[in-house]
Amino acid sequence: MDYPKSVPSAGLVGGRFVDENPLTGTPGSLIPASWGNGVTQEIINVIEAAGITPSEETYNQLLSALRGGGLFLTAPQFDNDKSVATTEFVVRNGVQYCGFDVYAGSTTLTLKDVGGVASFASETPVTAKLPATAGILQGATVLIVNAGNGVVTVSTSSAADRLSGSNGAEGVISIGLGETAAFIKLSNQWRLIGGTAALKYSAMSSSSLQPNGWKRIPDTTSPTGYVIEQWGVSSSGADANGVLVTFPMSFPNAVRNITVTDGGPTCAAFGVSIASLSQFRLYGRDYNGAYSNWTGLWRAIGY
Repeated sequence: MDYPKSVPSAGLVGGRFVDENPLTGTPGSLIPASWGNGVTQEIINVIEAAGITPSEETYNQLLSALRGGGLFLTAPQFDNDKSVATTEFVVRNGVQYCGFDVYAGSTTLTLKDVGGVASFASETPVTAKLPATAGILQGATVLIVNAGNGVVTVSTSSAADRLSGSNGAEGVISIGLGETAAFIKLSNQWRLIGGTAALKYSAMSSSSLQPNGWKRIPDTTSPTGYVIEQWGVSSSGADANGVLVTFPMSFPNAVRNITVTDGGPTCAAFGVSIASLSQFRLYGRDYNGAYSNWTGLWRAIGY
């Protein structure tokens, strides 16, 4: 659609319509019927394409057509041209990363990595610095993958930003071979929210690596979501009563197995009886079958 430049009688000035000037006697522009009909039909075409019946008494039909759902065509799935994306197109495409970049060494990530995957493949330790959060949309994400033998140490590139694990603890985050780490942008902060690296910050994977300690192991069949393994060193006592041993932590549901090995070269034999979810009794005998006070290394499994 354009001005009626090809119609001399339209009286355009500089290619546009002008008003009559009584002081100078200059006539105003005339709108040819063909041009007026063309403009009207151009608008009607948009209104009808949206499934709306044109009405002389309604003056917001063009706006309604542009805001409606029947005007725009949905592009083919994964189409990447510059046509308008309908909500149908967006939903059908699903959620995908905006890119996948491979880095062979230490790198400061940039805005192009936001919303995408940054994969590191190095045989030696490297660093990955997340971009400054200033100007980045709240909730934007970055996924880091370690495809190399070298540990990837993640930190922030801006001193004004903080880096925290999924439990809120601040500090650098290390990603080993085959691990992934998903970070979300918050206010002056990048926070770990997913990936295998997040398991290190979960209570389901926590442990106490003391001589008498414990470890939680994630398990989908357990009602608690994990299995507990505990260990320790205890004396068995010198009589048939044995010694009551307290677990470093109580088992929530059940004790499934306790094994004991000799803590020295004496070849002692041990027996156990489960007293409760928090204790068991340990007995020790020598090779003649007599009760004796031996040191045993024990290990218990439960959930």
